Amino acid sequence: MTPESAIAPEGTILIIDDSPDNLRVLSKTLSTYGYAVRCVTNGAMALISIQNLPPDLILLDIRMPGVNGYEICQQLKRNPDVKDIPIIFLSALDDVRDIVKAFQVGGVDYITKPFQTEEVLARIQNQLTIQKLRKQLSEQNQHLLQEIDDRKKTEQALYQEIQRRILIEASLQDAKNTAEAANDAKSEFLAQMSHELRTPLNVILGFTTLMRSDATLPPTHQNYLATIDDSARRLLKLINNILTLTYAEASQLHLNEQEFDLHHLLDAAVTLWQAKAIEKGLQFEFQRSAAVPQYIQSDESKLRQILMNLLDNAIQITLAGYITVNVDIEHHPTDVTDLTSRLIIEVHDTGTGIAFGPLDTAFNVFSKIPPDASLPQEPALSLLLIRQFAQLMGGDVLFQNFPDQGNLVKVHILVKSSVSPSVSTPISVPTVQHVVQSLPDEGTLTRETLEVAMSDDWLAQLHQAAVKGFDQQIFQLIQKIPTSHAPLAKTLELWTRNFQFDRIIEITQQGIQ
Repeated sequence: MTPESAIAPEGTILIIDDSPDNLRVLSKTLSTYGYAVRCVTNGAMALISIQNLPPDLILLDIRMPGVNGYEICQQLKRNPDVKDIPIIFLSALDDVRDIVKAFQVGGVDYITKPFQTEEVLARIQNQLTIQKLRKQLSEQNQHLLQEIDDRKKTEQALYQEIQRRILIEASLQDAKNTAEAANDAKSEFLAQMSHELRTPLNVILGFTTLMRSDATLPPTHQNYLATIDDSARRLLKLINNILTLTYAEASQLHLNEQEFDLHHLLDAAVTLWQAKAIEKGLQFEFQRSAAVPQYIQSDESKLRQILMNLLDNAIQITLAGYITVNVDIEHHPTDVTDLTSRLIIEVHDTGTGIAFGPLDTAFNVFSKIPPDASLPQEPALSLLLIRQFAQLMGGDVLFQNFPDQGNLVKVHILVKSSVSPSVSTPISVPTVQHVVQSLPDEGTLTRETLEVAMSDDWLAQLHQAAVKGFDQQIFQLIQKIPTSHAPLAKTLELWTRNFQFDRIIEITQQGIQ
């Protein structure tokens, strides 16, 4: 075994021997093989040296004047700071009892003199390896113990967090139960009050109808009865809306989808409210796109209520001018399935009496609307009802108020396609245009164009790679160029494949110090 073939060891070895010749030979041999070697000739000096700088391994001669090797070993094993240092005994004694005693006092190995270099190196390397593995195992044990302690702390913290969340969930459940009980009580109260109010209102409406049919009443009294009848009907409408909203808040509203004639529903609503608009002196326009199918699957009752509330509000708040109704369909919008379309209803009026302001304020049923004795005050409640229905039907409502130009209410809901006798004509979809960057020629590739796409640090790396001729590094930098600047990447890639590094250096040279 030669020094060139030995594995470079790591460790400090202390040799304790009263023979300087043995120390010189053994020290030179071990140093040749890369060990850091220290030598002492007596036990007293050995104890001092070990105490000040513990070695990784001790080679200890047994026969020494004064304190022998056995006694030195025993003293070292009683010292907790150095007791784990492995000790290999060196001795010319080959009696079994001497060898056994060496192990009994704490030695880990025994080498008889005269010794062979290969044997000494093998035993030293073996003990150092064992010592190294022992240290690693000890460190791993300490690490595992620390991990176990940390996990125990984490588990304790998790247990406390779980207990805290259980308490919070219990509190939330109690709060939810209390809120649901209060909501049920509120709903029951409103339903009871609505019932109690409807009964006298129906009586009032019935008697006013009978009295208005009496031709003997003077015109003044007829006008009084008309006012009473109109007010009672408005009050009944408010009560019905409040009750419907109460059911909606209590999640008692459900969709009742069925196939029906949408054209018939629209025509009936328009006919009814167009007459009311004309009676009030308003211009009324209705436009239905040819793309709107005649038959759809949806909740006919809720769609009718949406239309009625939209048109009723428009006529109430419009004192003069016009009301326009536009109905359209968006086939297969991108955010829904192919079997679903979006029905769009827009009502634009020139009413200027009520300004709702922000949309959230308009939809707050308890918000205060500026009083105006000449105008009704329930449109916000109707809009809230419309939104409840629209959201239930997969859509929403948008309200816009234009100063001196009136109001626009846009409702959209999702409806399902129907296999009906009528086949609708799909609405045309405008062509979407994408901006495409043109491919520049090589002459337009300058430092300025690269600066637009990449950072100064990237340009500096590209310059250095081109100067050194590292084509693979240049390709890696090219891959970082965004796809929006693909033409620049293609030009650089072409130059690199043709080894035209001088062109890259030329455009990156500016600004490189």
